[in-house]
Amino acid sequence: MGQKGSLQIWTENVRMLKEIKAEKIALPVSLEFSRQLARQRVYDNLVANIDENETNLMFDAQWNIIKVDCSRCFTNVMTLPFEIGKVANRIDRPFFDRIKALDRETLRREIGDFVEGGAVDAILARRDDVVKKFEKLAKEKGEAQVFLP
Repeated sequence: MGQKGSLQIWTENVRMLKEIKAEKIALPVSLEFSRQLARQRVYDNLVANIDENETNLMFDAQWNIIKVDCSRCFTNVMTLPFEIGKVANRIDRPFFDRIKALDRETLRREIGDFVEGGAVDAILARRDDVVKKFEKLAKEKGEAQVFLP
């Protein structure tokens, strides 16, 4: 007890984005898939995932996204890997509202023991940036163009 470690889960029958692109398989065009991609990009912005690449995203047979390797996340880096308004240009309202409601106490309780000093404050600063940029985008383009149903 009290020792740090890592958790590894083996997932079968999945394909990496790299494999899908190499085989020229078209990604689904659906509201649910769009929601998943939007959430993945915003999540990566919140945790400053500076190492997102085609081997870190996997898909199961139903096209559910499975993220792997967040070993370079949850730091003090203020980078938003997916520029809002260009790459990350949509988000579903329930996820956006949960992001807005995220607070220091919740983050400290849920992940405070697992991240290094300053990471919680950095997540909140990135969250503020994400919220501000999506709200600005919604004013410019209209809420229906930014917030997925």
